[in-house]
Amino acid sequence: MSNTKELRHQIRSISNTKKITSAMEMVAASKMRKAQERMMMARPYADHIQQVIDHISTAHPEYHHPFLEKRTTFKKTGLIVITSDRGLCGGLNVNLLKTAVSTINQWQKQAVTTEFCV
Repeated sequence: MSNTKELRHQIRSISNTKKITSAMEMVAASKMRKAQERMMMARPYADHIQQVIDHISTAHPEYHHPFLEKRTTFKKTGLIVITSDRGLCGGLNVNLLKTAVSTINQWQKQAVTTEFCV
């Protein structure tokens, strides 16, 4: 009899945990969607800044600043990886790090020195 009670209690407990986890997952998905929307809203601003910089660099061709040069090849680069430590973000962190590692491997095949920070 007590064994049946314990099983029922365990099933109820697991069911409640599943509900809580599901709710947390929905909240995390909503926050991710909002962050993506904000990023997409900032895209026109970044594009406009790029246009302004291009205009300034073409207006004064005698001025050459290293930060304004467009490079097709490079010898050294840096990568900053920002991960999350809150909520249900395990998949996000794994995907970020996989992408970072594959990018670094591609750069190393091209003999590019890479420094990175996580």
